[in-house]
Amino acid sequence: MARSSSKIEGFAEDLGRLLGTAQNKAQGWLGQRKQIAKSLEGIRDTATTLLNQLGTEAGRAIRRGRRAYASKRGPGRPRRRRLSAKARAAISAAQKARWARVKAGEKKK
Repeated sequence: MARSSSKIEGFAEDLGRLLGTAQNKAQGWLGQRKQIAKSLEGIRDTATTLLNQLGTEAGRAIRRGRRAYASKRGPGRPRRRRLSAKARAAISAAQKARWARVKAGEKKK
């Protein structure tokens, strides 16, 4: 009986050490988890601040942009050139004459 008692005591000691080691590791992991969570919260707060600043700046830029493009032609944009009816007619006549010459050249061959 003494022998089984010492086996049980040995088993209890081993189990106690194992549980102690597991508890220490778990506490270490929880500590690391808390540090990681604190770091991530800091990153989140910084990102939120930067996004708010960017949002404010972006809103200002959008408002400025709307004013700049309120007219048909914004700043820095060249004027759109439009042909007069006389110019369009001259181009049309020149193109028709060109095609007539091309068609006449095909018939000769």
